[in-house]
Amino acid sequence: MRGPVFLHKRICQSVGALLAFTLLYQSLGAPIDHATITEVVNDVKILDPQSLQGSPAKTSALFKTPEIMQTGAESRSEMVAEDQTITRVGADTLFSFEPKERTINLRQGSILFQSPSGKGGGVIRTESATASVLGTTIIVVATRDGGFKILVLEGTAQVTMANGSRRIVHGGQLVVIKAGATQPGPVLNFLLSDEVATSRLVNGFQRRLPSWPKIQKTILKQNQEITLGEFKAPTVVVGGVPDPNIRINQIQGLHVNATPTPPPPASTPRPTPRPTPRGRVG
Repeated sequence: MRGPVFLHKRICQSVGALLAFTLLYQSLGAPIDHATITEVVNDVKILDPQSLQGSPAKTSALFKTPEIMQTGAESRSEMVAEDQTITRVGADTLFSFEPKERTINLRQGSILFQSPSGKGGGVIRTESATASVLGTTIIVVATRDGGFKILVLEGTAQVTMANGSRRIVHGGQLVVIKAGATQPGPVLNFLLSDEVATSRLVNGFQRRLPSWPKIQKTILKQNQEITLGEFKAPTVVVGGVPDPNIRINQIQGLHVNATPTPPPPASTPRPTPRPTPRGRVG
């Protein structure tokens, strides 16, 4: 873990390139200024915003503004707000709440956001790009160039840029917002089953997401599309799969032109040889 001096420099440098995730719930009530930490895995620290001195995060404790949460390598945390909205924080992530705008400031790393109403979303901003997002279960990842990408695990999301250009993104699809872009990138497919299997934000916690049945239903639907040849092969590998077409071929092979394997032919019993009589000796 790097020291407070580096973190202070990192935070100051990232103010202009801040990735803001503004929570837009079904009802815009009181600002979200805290959430209960429900799980901590490995190295998770709560930093004082002034001194940047950190203390270990603890389950059942409140994470509140203006504190900063920092996760190390192979580390993650989960928080639940009073309205049961779940925020999961991935490894190597740095973020904080901004209650005035109901905002999560994601300076680096990744988060998973799941709203029980299915209408959660937000506004994501960098120094050169802004997009509003309305979705259900989504993952937002800050990219090194100052942009971000949004992966939809189930349901439908709408990504809208400041100039009004928009993309509709369904479960199993993602869109990338590049630094300096004035419109979202193209909607791309990704293999949802592989992403779910490898994502610590999805399966790296003790309990399943409340939207888990919907995610599984979306995986089944995508696999059926692959079987019928209606699924466009992924152009972006997500989840560390070296060749996504291998998995597509495996899924197709399970269903397409499936012919029962005939049983092996019965073998003809071979007669048991009789011992050759030996003559007398002597």
